[in-house]
Amino acid sequence: MNIGIFTYGTRGDLQPYVALALGLVDKGHKVTISATDDFKAFVEGFGVPFQPLWGNAEKMMNSTEGQSILQTENAIKLMRYYFKVLHDNREPLRKSYFEAISKVDFIIANSMTLPIGSAIAEKQNKKVALTYFMPPVVPTIEFPLGDFDFFNFPWYNKLTFKIAQSFFWKFIKQDTNEYRQELGLPILKENLVTYLDKQKILDLYCISQSLIPQPKDWESHHKITGFIYIPKHKRDEHFLDKTPTELTEWIDQGDKPIYIGFGSNGVGNTEKFIKILTEILVQTNERILFCKGWSQFDNLPEHKNLFVTKYVNHETILPKCKIGIFHGGAGTLATMLRHNLPVIIVSFYTDQPTWGKIVERKKLGVHIPVKTLSADKLISAIQKVQVKEIENNVSIAGQQISNENELDNALSEIEKYFNDK
Repeated sequence: MNIGIFTYGTRGDLQPYVALALGLVDKGHKVTISATDDFKAFVEGFGVPFQPLWGNAEKMMNSTEGQSILQTENAIKLMRYYFKVLHDNREPLRKSYFEAISKVDFIIANSMTLPIGSAIAEKQNKKVALTYFMPPVVPTIEFPLGDFDFFNFPWYNKLTFKIAQSFFWKFIKQDTNEYRQELGLPILKENLVTYLDKQKILDLYCISQSLIPQPKDWESHHKITGFIYIPKHKRDEHFLDKTPTELTEWIDQGDKPIYIGFGSNGVGNTEKFIKILTEILVQTNERILFCKGWSQFDNLPEHKNLFVTKYVNHETILPKCKIGIFHGGAGTLATMLRHNLPVIIVSFYTDQPTWGKIVERKKLGVHIPVKTLSADKLISAIQKVQVKEIENNVSIAGQQISNENELDNALSEIEKYFNDK
């Protein structure tokens, strides 16, 4: 099969798709990944062909307007900005999608690629499988959507998912229907998620059932298959994941450090974070490995207990750390738990607060919304997660995640679905 994988977002959104692509290639399929052009080197470094989509995710986040909005720490404003950029550049964006989708026979997509990708797939009569690395947005009576977990009873639970779907549709409705008309397709009078769901499109949630069990009232085309991650040996071979000698030496010079990293999430209010980081170094003896990722930091403190870098190989470095402090991305959460790290989630937007709540509820760590973050709260959280109960819970969850056969589950479902005439 000639399969195209489509994703639009951060490195955390992309990385599990590299694992999926490698698994499909091993099964004899031809696979291309399409994402913004800044990920070309990363994807091709694993030997996977890359077809660019318009844009540069890192430049978008680090633009003057993007940084200004990040500094507000307002999730709604950030989402509006993101969709505004996509709207303002919809012509080159659509053209890049059409070119990429025209070269493949089957499509694997995430939610951010649906407004354009699903229309082209329908026009070209190509099968689409949906894949997500976030808490489910499929209605169920068993639990509410994470952002609306004020109550928990059946009719309310289902309603929360429908509210979220209506918000998503509000953001994308105009552009979706405009493009459908351009392609000669009928406009949608119901939201896109409902429209696709009625077609029984394969809908995979690549997350762990140890954290979110699959609801019993789901239809059979919705499935939870387990977190997907790039095998360690594949990551170690990748040129971006080589560990500098200086970092290895620094880690070996003292006690296990605390890992802090917000990846391609981006920290807007860097001054606030620098003050917090400085306070931790002054008030404690903790050693900190800080990964800047996409964040633009100036004037970081210099201290013997602080090592600053852009990225690290999580598979190599996390086993040498004692706590993980991060934004709450699903892939990083899975990797930290697999390596038995208690976690502190400093959530910014989208699904991150939900993962934070799950982590606290299951006693795997602590959740701090970024708006309430302070040095005192973070120091307190560091102390709270270093207790036997959390360490034991993390060990159990990590073992469960490691035993889920996640990649084979996802590959099996995808192959069966695409082969079904």
